[in-house]
Amino acid sequence: MTIDISAVKAVLFDLDGTLVDTLDGLTELVNQMRGDFDKPPLKKEVVGTFIGKGMSVLIRRSLVNSTDYQTHPLSDAIFDLAVTSMKRHIDAGKYNKGTAYPDARSSVLRIKEAGYKVALVTNKPYAMTLVSLKEAGLEGLFEVIIGGDTAARPKPYPDPLLLACQKLGVEPTNAIMVGDSGNDTGSALAASMPSILLTTGWNEGISLEEIVKRDKVGAIFSRMSQVADFLLGDETLKKRTEK
Repeated sequence: MTIDISAVKAVLFDLDGTLVDTLDGLTELVNQMRGDFDKPPLKKEVVGTFIGKGMSVLIRRSLVNSTDYQTHPLSDAIFDLAVTSMKRHIDAGKYNKGTAYPDARSSVLRIKEAGYKVALVTNKPYAMTLVSLKEAGLEGLFEVIIGGDTAARPKPYPDPLLLACQKLGVEPTNAIMVGDSGNDTGSALAASMPSILLTTGWNEGISLEEIVKRDKVGAIFSRMSQVADFLLGDETLKKRTEK
């Protein structure tokens, strides 16, 4: 999908793998939960392939140790116990809350100062998101925060992106989604919104090339500063924001 920068009024950001590296902490939580079921710990490289579709899916995948958790279904009783276990460990807070990527804060600030509205749209639970933002030094940056439990359905459904646009007061066609996985770009495509893909995160084992083609991704970068450069580099935008 071609990106017309001059039409963009708002930038929506994913959190995990896009602005903040949270893999170590999520791995710790997963293994704390698995320990409650007498299951051995998983390596973070494995847990990384389970991240993307929200906490419920992460729990299911992690407990059966497979991205295809539907082939290995959990009983409702076991799943409920796993959810309770995960919530208990989250509330205990004995996990790495994550570290912002070096250029995350400065890049978001540059984008805001250029006149864009900014929102955070993540599949992480809202309360947990606030903790991550505070610990990573990204608190107070976003006009709107949409968690995985805020909209009716999480990414890759369009619901959270559409809700963010509604709260920002912009049309989806005047916004752009910046994320690290096909859940972000798939959600953008479903919302008729252009997207930018970063190579910093986790893609559920799907190649970036496949995601770019499938979701008609407008651009792909390796650093958030490149996203800022891209959005701020259009002469039409510069003229618009100087008025």
